[in-house]
Amino acid sequence: MTNRISPTLVRRETDRSVCCAECGHELAQAGSSSHWKDLAVLKSEPVAELPGWSASVHPDLVLRQFVCNGCGQLLDSEIALSEDPFLYDVVDG
Repeated sequence: MTNRISPTLVRRETDRSVCCAECGHELAQAGSSSHWKDLAVLKSEPVAELPGWSASVHPDLVLRQFVCNGCGQLLDSEIALSEDPFLYDVVDG
């Protein structure tokens, strides 16, 4: 049995691990020091190179896409400066 924690992630009740909602691939174990984003596939692109963005966008701004290692499902995305740490969501419960 699983509990949905986002549109793309579930938490298994048996071991409290975070898994892909699409394929069930385990992304991070409960109690682990690693966040699921640290273990997912990361695709990062400069925002200035994306279609539709102005040339005045800061050159260090990147679009980060976190993808399931098992099925390739897009799990989350964020826009941040390239040197910034990942934006970690906190799930309580």
